[in-house]
Amino acid sequence: MEVLSGIHVIRGEVSNIYLVDLGAEVLLVDAGTPSDPGRVLSYVTTLRKRIGAVFVTHAHWDHVGGLKYLKKETGARVVAHRDEVPYVRGDVAGRRRFEPVEVDVVVDDGSELLGLLVIHTPGHTPGSSCLLDRGRKALFVGDLVYEEGGALHEMHHHYSRDPQKNRESIAKLLNYDFTHVFPSHGNPILWRSREILESLVESFQLR
Repeated sequence: MEVLSGIHVIRGEVSNIYLVDLGAEVLLVDAGTPSDPGRVLSYVTTLRKRIGAVFVTHAHWDHVGGLKYLKKETGARVVAHRDEVPYVRGDVAGRRRFEPVEVDVVVDDGSELLGLLVIHTPGHTPGSSCLLDRGRKALFVGDLVYEEGGALHEMHHHYSRDPQKNRESIAKLLNYDFTHVFPSHGNPILWRSREILESLVESFQLR
């Protein structure tokens, strides 16, 4: 469903898959589990668009499990941060296996991707990254935070490689101009997302 002009959410088996309409083509943020490509392709067909690229927020099974199939079916370019590339390619094993995929475009902190800004936010994984659509002031945060009950929460520490670094990455987001947050787990938060994220960062000082 379209949740903001040009931004659609596809509810995957475990995590959200976002679709950003860029005119001639669309950008996917993550690819879901191995069972999700069918619903992704079906949804994109209704828009009469082609998938130009898939941005990988991080290489966990519920985000890249469907990536190989989607790349094969659509020819979309796979984009990942430099520090996450070994995990996407399968050179380094994660905690749950998936079919490895070649990365076509390697990005760094501050890279531009089809007009969107890549923000490196390590902690959950070494190459975890967010994507900022500055025109829509929409921030795609992967598993950096999740939504529950209208609030944003840090990912449970046992799921993150470096929980303290994850907190630092959350605080880093306040340096950017955004209005809407799109997490991989839970619901998007529109309009009040900066205020809510500020509250989360402030809570870190109390623990």
